[in-house]
Amino acid sequence: MRRAVTNLFVNALTHGHTTDRPAEIRLGVTTGGVLAVDDAGPGIPPDLADSLFDRFHSGSGSTGLGPSVAFRVTQAHGGTLTATDSPLGGARFTLRLPTHDR
Repeated sequence: MRRAVTNLFVNALTHGHTTDRPAEIRLGVTTGGVLAVDDAGPGIPPDLADSLFDRFHSGSGSTGLGPSVAFRVTQAHGGTLTATDSPLGGARFTLRLPTHDR
């Protein structure tokens, strides 16, 4: 899970800003097993929305592996990873893990 969270954070840091502004990133965690990474970048281009978690698919010239690895790690732990628009104006990646009663 450390790799998944790191990849989401680095992705937001790298792509979550416009050329004239530094990156603005918010990380939120709930006790219900939900982590959200928001950025103030340009958002997810509509033509990438369906293939965002595919390996080697990037609209920015990067390797496209960060979101893909995060997605697969999350699935391996029984969770989900989604991408939507962020209230900051860019992208929001929401990672949900199953919780277990103690």
